[in-house]
Amino acid sequence: MVGRIERASAARELLPYLRDVQDHLLLVNEEVAAQRDLLGTVLEANMAVISVEQTRVSVQQNATIEQLTILATVFLPLTFVTGFFGQNFSWLVGHINSVAAFLIYGIGGLALPLALLYWWLRRRRPDPAPPHPAAADAGPG
Repeated sequence: MVGRIERASAARELLPYLRDVQDHLLLVNEEVAAQRDLLGTVLEANMAVISVEQTRVSVQQNATIEQLTILATVFLPLTFVTGFFGQNFSWLVGHINSVAAFLIYGIGGLALPLALLYWWLRRRRPDPAPPHPAAADAGPG
């Protein structure tokens, strides 16, 4: 644009000023290109950080789903058995004559698998996640 004005201008005393404007426009254009490249780099770094965080959350969710699946696998047969034997069969109920027998067979039959399941899940729980590096770098002020 400045070149066209230069060629069309009859006043030669404006040429140094027009060249100065052209130089300034070229510098601004280069600065805009540099800022565009910097913005692209920042966006790529941001996407990488987000991807790492999403991967960490995904791994944590997978571990939780695995534990819930194991829990459901254990309780599905227990639910069937308690529903089936909850029909008050006389031959089954007839063998429970005292409070001690009820506590051993009834409560103990539910408490023991739950205690074993709790122990097994606590043993398999992964270590807590280490603190995020950005949180360690951020000081008080």
